Amino acid sequence: MGILDDLKKEAGRLQDEQDTEQGNEARQDQLYHEKAKPLMKRIAAYLCEMTEQLKVVKLPIPVAYDVPGIGLIKDLHQDNYRVYLDSREMPRKIAFQFACTSGSVNKYTVTPMAAADEARQFMNKQQIHYSEWGVRDNQDKLIGASYECQMQIQVKLVFTLDMENERLVVTSINRHGLTIKHTNFGFNSINDEWMDELGHYILRKSEHLGVLDIPETTRQELQKKLKEEQLRREVELGGHTEASLKEKEKEKEKEKTGTLDKVFKTLNKPLFTKK
Repeated sequence: MGILDDLKKEAGRLQDEQDTEQGNEARQDQLYHEKAKPLMKRIAAYLCEMTEQLKVVKLPIPVAYDVPGIGLIKDLHQDNYRVYLDSREMPRKIAFQFACTSGSVNKYTVTPMAAADEARQFMNKQQIHYSEWGVRDNQDKLIGASYECQMQIQVKLVFTLDMENERLVVTSINRHGLTIKHTNFGFNSINDEWMDELGHYILRKSEHLGVLDIPETTRQELQKKLKEEQLRREVELGGHTEASLKEKEKEKEKEKTGTLDKVFKTLNKPLFTKK
């Protein structure tokens, strides 16, 4: 009976794990339909509407990027907005993409050869069509390359769901230079104000998307550190706060002014009086 008991125990454990997993899936499915799905549809509708409006209203949005091997390019403008959804009815991932493009075809001469290779790799990654020819020195040695192209930087905002933590994850690709940045927002923080901030962020009227969603534990730690810093500051000031020190400085200034007034009054008195 020993081996049979062991099998029954293992079967019970596996059944409990399966029941727990199914329960978690059921809760996440309910959460998706009640909160996440409406949220994603709302974001998708907002981005689609913005895309349609920007096709009509051609807003001039100049931007600059530091391109590998080439350096800072300032003549770029943001345009060509597109929205992609993994599903129209059950969206779990949304991608909003646009391009920052130069107004014309430009020539970039890049030296040394290592920088020219870096520039070429970047343009291939960005799928930029370019012409290339070598740059040689007086001894006919290859020292770099010249590229002729219309420079273009692809920017993407990707919205995904973190169902376990009930968060929306926004991944900004090339929005802040040639970097990738992840920002998390609680489902309940996605409201009208957040949507408007998203629009400002896309149009570069703001460099930050929404209010930072700081966990309560982190918030408490920051408040604790601020209090400790304030106490340390007061100790350094000899038990006086900055406000009290400023007040004392004001009193000293008044005393100086009063003393000067007395001196001036004394000087203004006649040195001799007529009898």
